[in-house]
Amino acid sequence: PAQMEQAIRKFLIHRRLIAAILVGLSVATAISAVTRTPDTREVVVAARDLAGGKPVGRGDLVTRRLPVEATPAGVLKAEDLSGRVVAGSMRRGEIFTDRRVVDPRNLGRGQVLAVVEVPTATGELLRPGDRIDLIAGGDDGAGETVATGAEVTMIRLQPDSGSAVLGVTTTEKLAVQIAEISITHRLNATVSQSQ
Repeated sequence: PAQMEQAIRKFLIHRRLIAAILVGLSVATAISAVTRTPDTREVVVAARDLAGGKPVGRGDLVTRRLPVEATPAGVLKAEDLSGRVVAGSMRRGEIFTDRRVVDPRNLGRGQVLAVVEVPTATGELLRPGDRIDLIAGGDDGAGETVATGAEVTMIRLQPDSGSAVLGVTTTEKLAVQIAEISITHRLNATVSQSQ
């Protein structure tokens, strides 16, 4: 019985010691998690509000360090932005990604950027990535579909003239047809698919 009591005492002492060590480790881990500086990444953001369709200049860029978890996919470096155009209006502090700018010189094989003027109200409802159908309206009120499923890559609102200029990615042949018909007809757009 004395040996048994001694063994039980040793077990209880060791158990208390192990429990105290575990509590200490969990407190240290919690403090470390709360005070640890998150991993950061340098990103390029808009230095000011930018209008859609505006070429990106050096004065439009500023770098910031953000937590890695807060940075989206497709982040671009400052050198990647040379020659690019803002796809749609950007707010100061927004991160430059491959979806926020477009390179009119490099849209993909067989693709060109067609420029289309539509009413401001239509442009305000669209966003880069939308796929639209372009409709030409004549003076008689009849409409004719000119293009289907063209992707909007850039939007520039021009409220003073009551219009919005869209950059749409399409084939060279279709871009020529759009340009020709826009000389004699008003164009409008309907969304056929959003990204």
